[in-house]
Amino acid sequence: MEFDIYKFSIEFRASMDWMLRDKFGKEIKRDISLFVSRRGKLDTEPDCLDALRLLVELLVTDAWYYKKPAGFDSHMNSFLARHGESIRTVEARNELVTLIDKLSPPRIRNRAKDSIQKLLMHYSSLKQFTEQLYALALQDKSDILGEKGRDNYLRDFGYWDRVPIDRHEMRFIIRTGIYHAFSVRDRNDPLEKGSLQHSLAFFCDVYLRGKPIEGIELSNAPGIVDIFIWSYCAKERYAICGSTPRCHDCQLSDSCLLGCTNIQRLYELGRIEFSKGPNHS
Repeated sequence: MEFDIYKFSIEFRASMDWMLRDKFGKEIKRDISLFVSRRGKLDTEPDCLDALRLLVELLVTDAWYYKKPAGFDSHMNSFLARHGESIRTVEARNELVTLIDKLSPPRIRNRAKDSIQKLLMHYSSLKQFTEQLYALALQDKSDILGEKGRDNYLRDFGYWDRVPIDRHEMRFIIRTGIYHAFSVRDRNDPLEKGSLQHSLAFFCDVYLRGKPIEGIELSNAPGIVDIFIWSYCAKERYAICGSTPRCHDCQLSDSCLLGCTNIQRLYELGRIEFSKGPNHS
């Protein structure tokens, strides 16, 4: 069976519609609704407290490499209740640094504290930081946050062209054939998150044009499409295209590259193994 990216795109569109109707549909719609509510919020609230909360969470978890600390929400709620919009006072800044020191794992503690200091002292507002961060992202650069955290934050606050690539998206984009169909020989590398992000963006632009989800045109919103990819792969939701792909449960198995090359069939027969590699799930 020959791989056909057009056939895959048709089944992927259908799978997104199915997910919206299925058991995790409410969670996916809630995610998208949150992104919509945050879009443009920094225009009216330059030091939006929702943005600060997300930035602090990204810093203390290293973009969720570490688990969210127990008590994070209660600590942040108390801090915001005390200081409200006055987050740039010396008192508020010192208290926030102390809080990050308490919540961060030892390995990233100093970096997280330095980052929050820079955020509140170097940038006049979170709006200014966000705009400059987006400009840096277009140059494959970042500040304060790492690559994944950068794109997660930007996507969540309205820059829907950004895709926070982690192992779930990497597996899906490569296995399904999206990367292979839209990568440029000698100019892309599947080990570089930027190459995978660009491949997904091209796929959306070409094959999801005219496809709206919750009123959002997907051709220029790969960051919204990412919610469906993450839901399809992550243990917290469908876990279909996870560390070991469950192709027998997959609605895309007849059209994705992995299914078309019969690799999964050989795996099921015990003739090959998928190696997870050391310390990877």
